[in-house]
Amino acid sequence: MKTKVTIIGAGRVAYSLASALKKNGYEIYSVISRNNNSSKKLAQKLSIKNYSTDLKLIPKSTKLFFFTVPDGEIKKVAVELSHLKLNFKNSYFIHLSGSENIETLNPLKQKGGRTASIHPMQTFPSHKIVSLKNVYAAIEIKEDNRFRYLGKLCKTLGMIPFRIKSDKKSLYHLAGVFASNFLAGNLFVSKRMLVENKIPENMFFNILNATVNTTLSNIKKVGPAKALSGPVERGDIQTICKHISSLKKMIKKPDGKYFFLQLKNYIVQSINLLDLVEEKQGKLNNTHLQIRKLLVRELRNLKDSN
Repeated sequence: MKTKVTIIGAGRVAYSLASALKKNGYEIYSVISRNNNSSKKLAQKLSIKNYSTDLKLIPKSTKLFFFTVPDGEIKKVAVELSHLKLNFKNSYFIHLSGSENIETLNPLKQKGGRTASIHPMQTFPSHKIVSLKNVYAAIEIKEDNRFRYLGKLCKTLGMIPFRIKSDKKSLYHLAGVFASNFLAGNLFVSKRMLVENKIPENMFFNILNATVNTTLSNIKKVGPAKALSGPVERGDIQTICKHISSLKKMIKKPDGKYFFLQLKNYIVQSINLLDLVEEKQGKLNNTHLQIRKLLVRELRNLKDSN
């Protein structure tokens, strides 16, 4: 049997983490949550005997602490734990936040605790257990020898570990936001555009499935720039003008504020695509430069009219 574990927080990621830990021989001694019902549900789901709302009930034999609480709660919980009689010097305190660095755990480090952060680059949209197998995990830790320990832990859970620097962690987290959250946001906009064409909502993904998955497959094979296609890439300024015109017409509708934001979104993302074009082709041709002027002008006009 491996090291005894306490999980603090019973949110979405806790279910997948706890499941992976149990499957790989770790003894989860307790689940602590501010909401007793939340800790009870997680404990019952994974047959964990002890659950509570009281940090004081954490056994002194715990060697591995995982914080799966909201980002804004990490430091508060760390302070509360630092006041308890625990074996800090021989214990690891690990939070799973992608944006907060390990300085939030300083109250525990000052007590001699080994502090670190492990962030799986995976989405956890619900309490449904998500596999951690082959998921990349960013490890933030100061000491080289402790990185080896945490790397081994991640590999035991099936993850692929790599190291990140504390001062660049926010950029790492932004990479996930652009790749996942904004992708979901863009597909939501796509659905709205299809609904405007009287296409049933339940058909939207089936319609877009081929183009979305082919794009992802191509990005995996050749990278984002070489996978790019569409009007910006081929220098089709007429189509871009039609897109802008269509969105401007939608602004006049009762929900026009939404389409005003999407017009701005379209312009900004199209400007970004020109960077991909430049990487793909080595330089922008005259038509691409005209497109950039058009987009910058339209963006400036939106700011002036806002």
